[in-house]
Amino acid sequence: MDTSERLKNLVARFVLKYNYWGYLFSRVRRRPSKSIPSIMGVSAEPDGTISLVYHPDLVDKTDDTNLIKVIEHEGLHLLNKHIPRLIRILSNEVNKEKIQHKIMAWNIASDCCVNTQAGFKEDFIIAGSSCPLCLPDKYNLPPDKLTEWYFLELLKNENSQKSDDPSIGDHSKWTEGLSSVSDWSSLSRKIDQHVRRIIKESAKTFNKDRGRLPSHIAALIQGALASPQAPYYQIIRKLVRGTRFSKFRRSPTKINRKRTYSFILKDTSIPQISPFPGKTRDFTFDVVVLIDTSGSMSNEDIKEGLSGIKNILEKDRHCHTTVLEVDAGVEKEYVCKKVRDIQFNIKGRGGTRLAPGLYRAKELECDVCLAFTDGYTENINALPRKKLPKKMIWVINKGGSASQVNKTGFVVQI
Repeated sequence: MDTSERLKNLVARFVLKYNYWGYLFSRVRRRPSKSIPSIMGVSAEPDGTISLVYHPDLVDKTDDTNLIKVIEHEGLHLLNKHIPRLIRILSNEVNKEKIQHKIMAWNIASDCCVNTQAGFKEDFIIAGSSCPLCLPDKYNLPPDKLTEWYFLELLKNENSQKSDDPSIGDHSKWTEGLSSVSDWSSLSRKIDQHVRRIIKESAKTFNKDRGRLPSHIAALIQGALASPQAPYYQIIRKLVRGTRFSKFRRSPTKINRKRTYSFILKDTSIPQISPFPGKTRDFTFDVVVLIDTSGSMSNEDIKEGLSGIKNILEKDRHCHTTVLEVDAGVEKEYVCKKVRDIQFNIKGRGGTRLAPGLYRAKELECDVCLAFTDGYTENINALPRKKLPKKMIWVINKGGSASQVNKTGFVVQI
């Protein structure tokens, strides 16, 4: 039996035993490669899909028990979406040394995460040789942390990333071969959507076939398929729906109906561009996203604000989105037309005074202002309403308070 047939039969056996990994990897393309340094690894493709790459010689010399563990290890990388998350981290980095530094830290962090989730304790036996597990205690790190937490801790200590131990799963294909891709942010979204689709399809089929998921896998699937914490675009659209029908803009390609008498003498007298422009409906609306960047806001709270920007941009290409980063004043202002325009170098982290940001949003004449804050600011309710944007949406983080802002707009507590 050749290697590809053996892996195919192993996946089929998973399905027959109602093992979730069989349902997942039956939807993932498999291809051999003797160039990878380890037995197996999931790979990102330039078209935004995922493959399972394996070393035929190492697979042939490894028993089924350890192969099953390796497949579970790679499956957890998929459920955690480690590949698109890494590509997203690298998409804004240009320094080659920093890129390699971040890749190494992420590789170790992701292995620490999945090996802890799977509860692996003993080394794997690959082709007759012992392959040590990458676990948090090896780097003096606590268990049961998020991949990003391990990643940031490893970045602080460059020496902790150096290891001569062989790796169980190969991570070289996570970014290798993507040099021809110009927009890594777009690629990360494509891979994210592809992984989400195969997770959704496999989970749906698995549940239909009366299987029962282990709790750690069920939690990861739920996280991978989870919607945003709040449907920001839908809320905005509901509040400014009338704008789509009441706003007009000048159109040089349309004739002002009140001036049509100017062209009734001869058809040839009608110019291609009217000297009396008419009007057409303006289907855009202006959104200001105000992010509280004071010291009381955690990184997760600020990331939620950035995800709100992404949600708006992906849902409606007509939106004109301006971002204001505010602590005690407006620290930064920029316009987002595409997801890649989102800036991650947050400025601020001082005290909290949101009034300057709200006054600036009013100056921009936005249709709606979406403000992400913990609510621990000056009393916004006491400010003159005419100085604030026409419509306000306050997104208050967990543990925050809306008592200072709740009389000025719509409040979403997350």
